[in-house]
Amino acid sequence: MVTQKIRATAEKELVKRADGYVVLRVRLLAGDTLTLTGQFNEIELGREYEWLGRYVFHPSYGRQFQAESALLVPATSLLGIEKFLASGRFKGIGAKTAAKIVAHFGALTMETLFEQPERIEEVPGLSSKLREKIRMNFRQEKDFARLGSFLRSHDLPMHLAEKLIAVYGSGTTALQLLQTTPYQIIEDVYGIGFKTADHIAQAIGMRADSDERIAAGLMVVLQEASEDGHLFLPMGEWITRACERLTQDQERVMRVGTLLSGRGAVILEDLGLSDLAVYLPYSHKIEVGIALKLHTLFMGNGNEDAEQVQGYDEQDELLLAGLSDQQQKAAKALLTERFVVLTGGPGTGKTTTVKAVIGLCQKRSYRVILAAPTGRAAKRMTQSADFPATTLHRLLEVGKSSRGGFGFTKDHTNPLEGDVIILDEVSMIDAALFYHFLDALKVGVRLLLVGDPEQLPSVGPGTVLADIIASGLAKVHALDLVFRQGAHSAIVLAAHDVRQGIMPDLTHDRHADFFMIAQEDPQKTAELIEDLVVRRLPVYLSQSALDAIQVISPMRKGYCGIDACNERLSRRLADQDGPTLTHGQRTFHLHDKVMHTKNDYERDLYNGDMGTVVAIYEDSLAVRFFKEDDTLCEEVFSKTELSAIVHAFAISVHKSQGSEYPCVVLPMVREHAVMLQRHLLYTAMTRAKQLLVIVGSTKALSLAVSREAVAKRFSGLYLRIKQDGLP
Repeated sequence: MVTQKIRATAEKELVKRADGYVVLRVRLLAGDTLTLTGQFNEIELGREYEWLGRYVFHPSYGRQFQAESALLVPATSLLGIEKFLASGRFKGIGAKTAAKIVAHFGALTMETLFEQPERIEEVPGLSSKLREKIRMNFRQEKDFARLGSFLRSHDLPMHLAEKLIAVYGSGTTALQLLQTTPYQIIEDVYGIGFKTADHIAQAIGMRADSDERIAAGLMVVLQEASEDGHLFLPMGEWITRACERLTQDQERVMRVGTLLSGRGAVILEDLGLSDLAVYLPYSHKIEVGIALKLHTLFMGNGNEDAEQVQGYDEQDELLLAGLSDQQQKAAKALLTERFVVLTGGPGTGKTTTVKAVIGLCQKRSYRVILAAPTGRAAKRMTQSADFPATTLHRLLEVGKSSRGGFGFTKDHTNPLEGDVIILDEVSMIDAALFYHFLDALKVGVRLLLVGDPEQLPSVGPGTVLADIIASGLAKVHALDLVFRQGAHSAIVLAAHDVRQGIMPDLTHDRHADFFMIAQEDPQKTAELIEDLVVRRLPVYLSQSALDAIQVISPMRKGYCGIDACNERLSRRLADQDGPTLTHGQRTFHLHDKVMHTKNDYERDLYNGDMGTVVAIYEDSLAVRFFKEDDTLCEEVFSKTELSAIVHAFAISVHKSQGSEYPCVVLPMVREHAVMLQRHLLYTAMTRAKQLLVIVGSTKALSLAVSREAVAKRFSGLYLRIKQDGLP
């Protein structure tokens, strides 16, 4: 079939899939419209392209152009220039204003406006205010265009120009930096990684074995390790990973690594392990800081108040009535010890024990503070413990510092005033947040950490709960007796089986709260999940899908992955006939269930906050969020802010931590085999409050149950706690 070349302006996105496939309406130079299809990651509407491909005939949609490639070209046709001007890039220029400008300047419109923007005065029928706005737009756009031209010439997307200008203030400054020290953007610009910086460096002729490139690669390896949960890397592994990334010999990489250590960019330390530990300075600071603070607060933990326990009265007995021996010992522990850890699986009575602790402490006039790492966890704790809980960020009073950034108001200079502090869901708390929390504690405080070490570790670096337990500094009380109410729950029994590496019983009657629907084929599993969430389970639960049902998937990709499930469920549960807003590969509709994925302290929004899209405008959308204090807040996000908003009909297991949902639907398919392991399965199962439905392969479920270990995280915290902090 003959390959053809056409020139046309991308006018409207008709279809956009997560895999990059798009269907566009394009306008040819002669003015006719045409449907064009192809696989493209980034097409700018209103821009003119040279498309390479062929005409095809679709049995349902007729004649189309099937494009294989697209080359952005300057808009030379008068119609193309008009469309480009009115594309939304230039504020104040709509279709009518664009037509007036092109009618005056003709084919020289773009050249004139970029080089002599003051000549907009010549165009009749424009107000002085509009002329000034257009002048400013084109002065800024010229700066943007120079940077954009550089990026495009090196096959990099235009949206990087906006990020760079936002950080460096102008396209000229950004361009100068790219052409001199390109690896600097990795550190300065969020979302730009080594691959992009390396691509630019090679384009400007920087040597592959330059010290600058090797140093950047070594630092990126440590940053990526931190993102994977490590506080340090062993020296050998650091060098090996960098050599593989850079394709350079070990001797050269080791030499540059030594230089980085010499100037304090990394910290090397002998922890008594088989290899030196290599830290980023901040990771080293928080690990040492946690250990030193714990020793300052809790060295000599225990026994100074034993006489209070001996003076129990009838009111104390009432507070402990109905508790098991395990629970009573744990509840009393905080009166004789100042640092206690309470662990246990679902149904073992951790919350009941916490309620008893609160009662005993209040009776002695201790000021009690109850907190959790997320808003949803705090809300759940407030309801179950019948005591107000707050998030750690709110407890520490996050806010703007005098330098304009964000930090915590509560610290060692302005400590928390509580006598007893109880932290729930501690397995979720990473080392950095725990460091700031400890910095706000006074000597003499009593601390109870509550968590389940069998759940997934925190998203951020560190294994705080496991390290504290391993260090032996805290008195650990592990609850393992499942209470009667838990023993009647198939969810609780199944979760405990999985916790111990036992395949759960899948033969429950129709009144059970845990079912597995077996289906080996991943595509049919995805169809089953869609039918369950949209049709069957809302009827069974007598609740809406949006309010009651949460799909939790182990992976993003695949038929049953987070992305595909969200696409399917948005299509069925959101408003497909109303307005839409597309950002990257995501298209948002009214009534979409969404999640905020970053900490936004100005808006008081945090990673994991859930909401619903309630309004869509031309370049923004409004989301209504549900806060832990049962209040609603509505926030508007511009198109450039939408990277923080994702669909949330389906979420990852990590994002579900600290929350409970009336009903959880959990895909378990063999295409997710690389992620299937016991901690992940156990964490997902224990998110279900009323009903758990696993859908998929029994072989995949068995694989997850049998895989005990999570990938080991490198942390020296437990060693430092044991050895007085190793400063």
